[in-house]
Amino acid sequence: MACVDPKARLGEGVQVDAFARIEADVTLGDHCIVRTGAVIRSGVEAGCHNEFCEHAVIGGPPQHAARPVETGSALIGKENVFREGVTIHLALKPGHTTTVGDNNYIMAGGHVGHDATLGNNVIFANGSMLGGHVTVADQAFISGGVAVHQFCRVGRLAMVGGHARVVQDIPPYMMVDGISGCIVGLNTVGLRRSGHTTADINQLKAAYRVIYRHGLAWREVISTLREEFPEGPASELAEFFATGTRGFAQERRGPSTPTLKLRIPDTEEANTEKGTEERLVLRAKAG
Repeated sequence: MACVDPKARLGEGVQVDAFARIEADVTLGDHCIVRTGAVIRSGVEAGCHNEFCEHAVIGGPPQHAARPVETGSALIGKENVFREGVTIHLALKPGHTTTVGDNNYIMAGGHVGHDATLGNNVIFANGSMLGGHVTVADQAFISGGVAVHQFCRVGRLAMVGGHARVVQDIPPYMMVDGISGCIVGLNTVGLRRSGHTTADINQLKAAYRVIYRHGLAWREVISTLREEFPEGPASELAEFFATGTRGFAQERRGPSTPTLKLRIPDTEEANTEKGTEERLVLRAKAG
């Protein structure tokens, strides 16, 4: 049997499975589904057509050593999926909100910390974690096992590789390598899937070169972006960089002249008339 507090406000067609729990001061929109063992705690307001899967805990108290007695709330949009074991925490202080937008998919074991903000159409793979006050913009893709430090931002349509350790802001449209945590180019696959044109992608490539390849001072980067890209997708970059507080992920760059040396076994034909041995050393660019 499910446990639903009489003070909870449920819309039409809400499905609550056995052993689920919905506390007082919870609002669920029409046609939400609360699966077996899921817990929706006080302070949560969710729109319609959300699915809370088995053992998800939505609206838990913030994990903070100085957590006050009275905490904030959690505001969830519509048509989100929270898979098994997902945890979302309330904001730390009254009057503040942990916010999840619309059409997000948070896979098993995902965690959204207090005061975090998720946009719309974010995909969040298994076991990834957002610290407090993290912002993830629309259509970002967070791969499995990613840990995002508190107060960091992940820009729109950015893609973060699996097991990345994110400690600085990730600009919009960029792709982050999971091993190094550094930028490795544009998220071109995501851009194409989201309907961006070849002209859009070429504009972003030009902006990428301004940011990471031209060797400009930081103020020059921002002013150049504003001057050269007043419109189009690249126009978002200058504002993103101008409002950061934690610094920004850097491009992964290899050595300037990487080489790979291969030794070829000596053969009788390779011996010179003087009887000395010669070895062939091949040089090749890595990557």
